[in-house]
Amino acid sequence: MNVTAQPGLREIGYYMVGISKLPGFDRVIKLSSNESALGASPKALEAAAQAIAHSHLYPEVDTECLEEAIAARFSLDAGRMAFGPGSDELLTRIVNAYAGPGDEVVHSKNAYMQFPIYAKLAGATPVAAADEDLHYSVDALLACVTERTKIVIVANPDNPSGTHLSGAELRRLHAGLSPGTLLLIDAAYEEYALEADYESGTKLVEQFDNVVVTRTFSKIFGLAGLRLGWCYGSREMADLLTKIGPSFPVNAAAQAAGVAAIEDRAHFDRVLAHNAKCIKDFSQALNDMGLKAYPSQTNFVLVAFPDGLGVSTEAVDGHLKANGIIPRRFAVPDFADKLRFTMGLEWEMEKTAEVLGDFLRR
Repeated sequence: MNVTAQPGLREIGYYMVGISKLPGFDRVIKLSSNESALGASPKALEAAAQAIAHSHLYPEVDTECLEEAIAARFSLDAGRMAFGPGSDELLTRIVNAYAGPGDEVVHSKNAYMQFPIYAKLAGATPVAAADEDLHYSVDALLACVTERTKIVIVANPDNPSGTHLSGAELRRLHAGLSPGTLLLIDAAYEEYALEADYESGTKLVEQFDNVVVTRTFSKIFGLAGLRLGWCYGSREMADLLTKIGPSFPVNAAAQAAGVAAIEDRAHFDRVLAHNAKCIKDFSQALNDMGLKAYPSQTNFVLVAFPDGLGVSTEAVDGHLKANGIIPRRFAVPDFADKLRFTMGLEWEMEKTAEVLGDFLRR
């Protein structure tokens, strides 16, 4: 008798990561992964380097210093946090803790593409709700909720669209759920959300027990390679997630870097200002070309190429790569006419717009 995996796991496809190299180029403009163009805080890098000197020792199990730094920075309750090696691991842990065989996990059809994978890993059934031109539809999500629904999961702001749910719509979504259904909010890009109607899901956490929010140090803090994430829920939930998590959820370098990154407000402000300018300028350049730039509250812009232009995303993608520029192309039907561009340095975005404009004018 052969060893077999759990039913349904063979159906899971690979998550498509962005490529970082091109043949014939020593240096490329990599806009395919949502990384910080300005990198991590120098203070965070210094703290990580010092921690590595003690890497023969197990990291501290007690994450109190990291909890306190996050709580002070975002005015949160340190006792409601759990940590992991990236928010992806925490999302997997949460779904496995609160859903299983026979249960359903509701998500938006074109939201973060890992969501249905988390459900399948738990043995639950992913249920995809329709969206409205890549914007979440609260009505469609609620229409998919049944007595079998254990989790409704949203990314706010969303990836790969960059769009967001307003605070009012997020609250309307939660109000439509029973106390026994968990609202799981992936807020990896929250620090970039500058729209006045955006509201942190952490406010809902402090009012209701059936809400949990995941956050990350991979985006605005520039620590993607160190894998550091955290979540914010009820004290009971945080305690449970800590108990069932890895023995050492945060490596020593990541913990030291995380504390220093949180405390370096000057670097945070520089990254945020840089991103806001690049998003504004690049989106305007795309719109001026007759393209459709989706409004973004993240560090990337999704662009659609209308049929009337007579160009394919395959041709555009190929031309950009021939010029040493790597966008993100998705092998998903609803994204067949779209490319995503992470914000790089200013000159990189200017060159990308120039190369794209030259190709379209031909």
